[in-house]
Amino acid sequence: MTGTLKTIYAIGKKEVTEMIRYRDWIISLIIWPLIFPLMYILSALGLSGPDKSGLKEFTEITGISDYIGFIVIGAMVYMIVNLTMWNFGTFLRMEQQRGTLESLWICPIKRFNILLGGGVFNMLLSLLYVAVSMIEYSLIYNINFTGNIFQWVILFLVLIPGILGFGAAFASLVLWLKEANVAVMFARGLVMIFCGLSFPIVVMPQWMQYISKIFPFTFGINAAREVMLNNRSLFDVREDILWCLISGFIYFLIGRILFYFVEKKVKTEGSLERF
Repeated sequence: MTGTLKTIYAIGKKEVTEMIRYRDWIISLIIWPLIFPLMYILSALGLSGPDKSGLKEFTEITGISDYIGFIVIGAMVYMIVNLTMWNFGTFLRMEQQRGTLESLWICPIKRFNILLGGGVFNMLLSLLYVAVSMIEYSLIYNINFTGNIFQWVILFLVLIPGILGFGAAFASLVLWLKEANVAVMFARGLVMIFCGLSFPIVVMPQWMQYISKIFPFTFGINAAREVMLNNRSLFDVREDILWCLISGFIYFLIGRILFYFVEKKVKTEGSLERF
């Protein structure tokens, strides 16, 4: 356990040092949360019709009257997934391109802990993005978030196993296939379509609803909307939280298994340095 924590700390420290040295990410931190949900908000406003009758139907289906709040909560979860794909999911591939992965690989540590270090850093960065997003949405989009900080943090923590598992599986596949961009576009496209980021999943065909329940983010988004917009308690959304955790741990297990096989494959083939 001590070795694991030391590895995670060392990798996290390296990532923080790079982040402080190259500060262009601050621009995206401020602008991205505002721009991303805007196209969905304008689309919802346009599709609601001149008399806004579409918004009444939306409220009847979702039980939520604040359609902007509904969209921005989905946008926040999507940003976490997007950060996971680009940062955590491509972590090993970036180290490979920099020529530092082999040095990390021969260290007397568990290789999966190297990936976990990148994952923990990604979680902290995601938390920063969520905090800034909530401030901007409250001030600029005039969203009145219900609940309290304790509940919001719990909802974020519930998503972590799924995010780490999804990212670990993705990072392993990227290291094997050695192609990040196409894989990122495909993975986040699946999340955007099936997890109901900007629409309720009940409007999808039944077979698509079944697929949406494979992703832990679907349950996390629904729980977050109920707590942060309808002022529900964590106990009220306990079923969504439970399924989010169960599916999240399954994803984490899948990610660990995939990493084991990819690690074994690159060791057998000696392909760690290949591009």
